[in-house]
Amino acid sequence: MPEANDPNQPSASDDRLRAILNELHEESKDVQVSMVVTRDGLTMAVVGGVVDPDKVGAMCSDLLRLCHSAALELQRGDVEHVLMKASHGYMLLTPAGDQTMLAVMARPDANLGMLLIDTHHAAGFIPNAL
Repeated sequence: MPEANDPNQPSASDDRLRAILNELHEESKDVQVSMVVTRDGLTMAVVGGVVDPDKVGAMCSDLLRLCHSAALELQRGDVEHVLMKASHGYMLLTPAGDQTMLAVMARPDANLGMLLIDTHHAAGFIPNAL
């Protein structure tokens, strides 16, 4: 029987985060990968295939930090999301509380309106799941 503090066993918050991500994948078939990442780059949960979740989490953290700095410098207010379009799809970063974000990778033909709505909705559940 596993110990109560076994680091190899998922915690209740890990299960809740994965449930939120799984629900996002069910709601939006355009979502290929979703991750919950802390503002300092620690990957907390992943659904979908990504080669190196820790590296991706660190990059997401850097991107959001850079965009936050630019928004402050340009007096644009709080960052609501960051959208990157590349030849093989989209990456969307959405703040989810003060210390976490939802990172989503989506198909190149994704319906952006629905992707933004579904991602924003899912991000709203993350702070309470921690």
